[in-house]
Amino acid sequence: MQNILIITDFSEKWQNAVSYAVELFQHNTCTFYLLYEDENNLVESFNSDENFETVQVKTSVNSKVEIENLIQALKSKSLHNKHHFVSISSEEDIVDKARKISFEKEIDLIIVGTEYLQKKDKTSINVISEEIITKVKCSVLAVPKEAQFTGLEEVVFPTDYTNFYEAKLLENISSFLKNQNSILRFLYLSKNNAVLNKEQQWNKETLKDYFTNQPHSFHAEINQSLETGIHNFTEKFNSALIIVAAKNLNILEQILFRPLKNNLSYYTKLPFLTHF
Repeated sequence: MQNILIITDFSEKWQNAVSYAVELFQHNTCTFYLLYEDENNLVESFNSDENFETVQVKTSVNSKVEIENLIQALKSKSLHNKHHFVSISSEEDIVDKARKISFEKEIDLIIVGTEYLQKKDKTSINVISEEIITKVKCSVLAVPKEAQFTGLEEVVFPTDYTNFYEAKLLENISSFLKNQNSILRFLYLSKNNAVLNKEQQWNKETLKDYFTNQPHSFHAEINQSLETGIHNFTEKFNSALIIVAAKNLNILEQILFRPLKNNLSYYTKLPFLTHF
C-alpha cells in the first residue's frame, strides 16, 4: 500500500497532475489524499463586507463540490479497484499542511502540478510547487500542465557525482521504477570538464553497483548551459521522466526552478521527481 498526497486547486495544471498520478499508479494499491484549500477562514476574516462574504461562502461551497466531482471522476478512471481517495480541506498555509500530512499519514510521495512562468529571458517554476519541493521532507513528483503519461521507458537521472547517494534514496528510486520496464540513464552534467575526480568516480561506481539488476547506462553532456545539456539529452532519448536527488540543490536550481533559457521544452512537458 502506498500513501500519496496530491495538492490541488482545481486549475487545469493541478487536474492534469491528478490524472497523471492515477495513470502512473494504475497497477498499484494506493490511498490518494487530495489536499485543497478551504476558504471558510477568509469569510470570518472579512465578515464586515457583506458582498465579499457572500463571494467567499460561494467559493467555499464550490470547493467542496469540486473535490466531490473530482473524486467521482477519478474513481471512474481508476482500474482494478486498487485506489482509495480521501479529501482533506485546509484552512492553513498549504505548505505547512502538506508537511503535517506527510508525517501523520506516512506519505510516500507528494504530487504537484507545475506551470512555468516566463519573465523577460528567464523562466521559473510556480511558487507553491517550489516550496513543496524545498520545504517538505518527502519525495515530490512535479507534473507540468502539458505532461501526458505514456509509460516510463526512458528515465534520466542528472548528476554531477559530487554527492554520495545513500541507500535509502537509491532504494526509493528502485522501488518507484519497479514494474515500469524503465531504462535508467545517469547523465553527468558539467559546464567544461568530463574528467571525474576520485570522489566523483567513487559515487558513480556506487550507482553502478546498486543498479546492477536495473537496466541502466552512463552518459555525459558538457555544455556551459546545464539546461541546454539536459534538453539535448532528453530530446535525443525521448525521456519520459527526470529524477533528481532532493539534496542536489545546485542542479534543481539550474534545470528546474530557474533555468536561464525560455526556449527549451523539457520543463513544460517532462515530470520531475525529486527523491529523498
